Amino acid sequence: MTTAYPAQLPGRIDLKALLPLYLVIFIGFCGYSLMITLFVPMLMGSNGFLAADATVGQRSFALGLLLAIYPLGQFLGSPVMGALSDRYGRRPLLVGSLFVTIFAYAIISAGIEWRSLATIAIGCLIGGLSESNIAVAQSAISDVTDPEERPRLFAWTYSSCSLGYIAGPIIGGQLALALGWSAPFWAMVPLLAAALVWTAMQFRETHAPDRSKSFDAIGTISNLGTVFTDRPIRRLYLINFLIYLALFGYFRMVLVYLVDRWHTTVDQTTLIYSGLALISAIASFGLMAPLTRRFGLDRLAVGACVVAGIAMMLVTAFPALNSIWFTAGATTLAGTIALAACPTILSNAVAMDRQGRVLGNNQALQVGAESLSAVAGGAMAGLFVPLPLIAFGGLLICCALLLFLFGRLGPPHARPDSGSRGRRSSTRDRSDQAGDRTFSAVVVTDRCGPDSVDGKELA
Repeated sequence: MTTAYPAQLPGRIDLKALLPLYLVIFIGFCGYSLMITLFVPMLMGSNGFLAADATVGQRSFALGLLLAIYPLGQFLGSPVMGALSDRYGRRPLLVGSLFVTIFAYAIISAGIEWRSLATIAIGCLIGGLSESNIAVAQSAISDVTDPEERPRLFAWTYSSCSLGYIAGPIIGGQLALALGWSAPFWAMVPLLAAALVWTAMQFRETHAPDRSKSFDAIGTISNLGTVFTDRPIRRLYLINFLIYLALFGYFRMVLVYLVDRWHTTVDQTTLIYSGLALISAIASFGLMAPLTRRFGLDRLAVGACVVAGIAMMLVTAFPALNSIWFTAGATTLAGTIALAACPTILSNAVAMDRQGRVLGNNQALQVGAESLSAVAGGAMAGLFVPLPLIAFGGLLICCALLLFLFGRLGPPHARPDSGSRGRRSSTRDRSDQAGDRTFSAVVVTDRCGPDSVDGKELA
């Protein structure tokens, strides 16, 4: 079995050593937010990217295809990147992927200057593939933390996402107004280069390479099929996917509802979006850790889904615009906690030598849900604008019920995981003494029972 060598022992984590990981995540979402916010006016207006006589329908179709390419790259790349990091270590994959991402943004920038959608699409695909390194960053964080610390540090990844969604549109929009459409994407190049240098110099390997592990790129992508066969964590995969679908659908469609219901201006919409992102950051940095210690990760996840689901539906219930700070604010706060709990529960459920593959699969499910939520939300809004918020809110409440039932249905006794006996057993002992049977204990003991995949016991 691979022996990981963490940069710090659990309980003595050097947060400074993890900062490059959060920077990688921050930059990834800065870049994606640029695509979301700038590609829309680029293609919907007459800016030379499409024929001047192109219809609104043709422009919308082209925009949809272009925005789908980046998450498609992440969907395909996440399981491959996770598996490669298990074989070769986290550091080489992070450094190499950052190097490739620099060229991806250079290609996108050149495509914008050339008014070539094909070139932009190629750059987006390469960028999506290389920025699947988010799964590697999560795996590295998992390598150096125990289950008690993991919720707090995983929550910070969503704070990095929130900051990226704030900084990207604000700074990128001003650069585009002052210097042209390509300027924000050219600005990503030196930013990525600085991140590459910092990661290469400061980030220490957290997972011992295991060259004995075979690697098959096609097989690794097809390994996504294990989300249906990997018993019993396939249930966690499903719940995570549904939570991602509901919450990313909310983050997309709440702005559509604002514009349709209250006819908010660009300035108002940007202010509200930035405020919600700030609430998300507060939830990640300030609330996740104390709430997890107070309630336990399983109860917190269930409660967060219930609160977020109810608050999301209430967004459509009040006539005053100011109510959005209470309804959407509560949805964002509780939703951020639920998002942080998803990979944490899954990470706690598997042995250390499976972290890369499992979190890679989970990241692929996340970006797949993100793409699907935009399509599904748009289709529902076409029928009735408030419908997506009502439907996604109801879905979150159903997810809370599934999480509750999943925790209750776990078997009370099973032999411990031989690959992580000490850490998992001590975690369960502490949870049992506290009277809280956590998801990690339930899933790990269930996973080490008679269930198997292709006739082999789960590793």
